[in-house]
Amino acid sequence: MHSHLSILTTLFNLRDTLSALITRITDQPQEAITKGIVLYNLGEFSQAKSYLTIGATAGDRASQYALAEVIRRQAGSITEEAKNWYRLAGAQDHVYALMRLGDEASLKKAKELAQTEADKGNADAMLELYELNQNIEALRKAADAGSLEGQYILAVKYDKDESLIADSRLRRATIDLLLRNAAEAGFSKAMHWYSNRFPINQNLPLRRQWLEKRAELNDVNGVLDYGLGLCGFYEDDNGVDKEYGFSRNLVKGYGLIWLVVETTAELSRHTTAKQCLEETAKEMTTDQIAAAKTFAQQWKKSHPPMSEYRLAYSDVV
Repeated sequence: MHSHLSILTTLFNLRDTLSALITRITDQPQEAITKGIVLYNLGEFSQAKSYLTIGATAGDRASQYALAEVIRRQAGSITEEAKNWYRLAGAQDHVYALMRLGDEASLKKAKELAQTEADKGNADAMLELYELNQNIEALRKAADAGSLEGQYILAVKYDKDESLIADSRLRRATIDLLLRNAAEAGFSKAMHWYSNRFPINQNLPLRRQWLEKRAELNDVNGVLDYGLGLCGFYEDDNGVDKEYGFSRNLVKGYGLIWLVVETTAELSRHTTAKQCLEETAKEMTTDQIAAAKTFAQQWKKSHPPMSEYRLAYSDVV
């Protein structure tokens, strides 16, 4: 009896061990997918590549598309390697991957997929149709249907091509309305542009609020600007912040800049952030710096993953 119980105990332990191992193996691709997409959204392409490869190989179409985008960006063109991943994503009906491929069959499939969803009222699909044909009416439909990215891109188009709205006052009011609607709905790029347009850019309390909202989204550039403001980098010779009207808070500001420096490597402003961090440290005690890093870790836990919030497909800025 004792021997029988020992065998059963061993078998149950083995079952539990195998179950835990299977769970861990199953979770690994999903963890890689999540990590890869986060790094991709942050613009940390070199770090993202290995994680995206795991997810892409496991068949995740978002990882396949993102990996192809990384390869394209790093090479400066669509290589055969990138095409292979675009094809795999396109085989799973990823519209933007099909558009990147650009051949007749891929574009036809992309249009059919996008049109089917657009006919159901899908605003993102309407934006895909615009990206396919660059028809301004398609972009207007996407914006009217509630695509925040569509609203932002439409504002860019109106700003760059004055012939689309000949009347300057109407054009300005239309751009402002598009940006305000997208900003109020939480689109970070619209928040940034809207807060830098007259007369908002003259209203420092309101401009500061928009920056704080961007930082709350963990927009990497918003977080950095917020930290720089709190550390006094926008102050004039009289110690007055002329950009946002911030009062100094070195602990919080250092913590935010430190978080950006620690989280990024490929950010275009990384060197600037690092230099500002070193300058700020000269004004702080060891205890203050420790408190700042503690604040940064708390911020990281209580906010979404840091991101550049790039547009899904378009290259407009």
